[in-house]
Amino acid sequence: MGCFLEVFRFWTLVPEAELAARRLVRLDLPPVLLADCTSSRCRGFGLTGEIHSTPDYALTQAWAAALAAAGFDGIRYLLRHDPGQHLSGTALFGPSGVAGWPVNPSEPIGPGVIEEAERRFGVRVMPTP
Repeated sequence: MGCFLEVFRFWTLVPEAELAARRLVRLDLPPVLLADCTSSRCRGFGLTGEIHSTPDYALTQAWAAALAAAGFDGIRYLLRHDPGQHLSGTALFGPSGVAGWPVNPSEPIGPGVIEEAERRFGVRVMPTP
């Protein structure tokens, strides 16, 4: 649900063709050490909930650099387009581009995801005429 919400973050009506052009894919990641920025204990390090919604990329990149220097492979964070702040995402540190991790077969965005998006977030899919 999180990836759906982030991709269609500004849409309340999603054309069916937009869904057809996308797939859900699961990656098999190697073991990684994530800094859990969703934990209340982060406050003790000076990190607040603002980090999940700030448009200040210099600030988020500074935190990422500090966490990478501390030995973390990435972070777990709250998705800013979920107003209830229940969904989390993962950002991995490293060079851009294809990492070469095994990819499970992709699948279309199914009716369960579409129904949940409408029920929880009011996002509706417009059928192709």
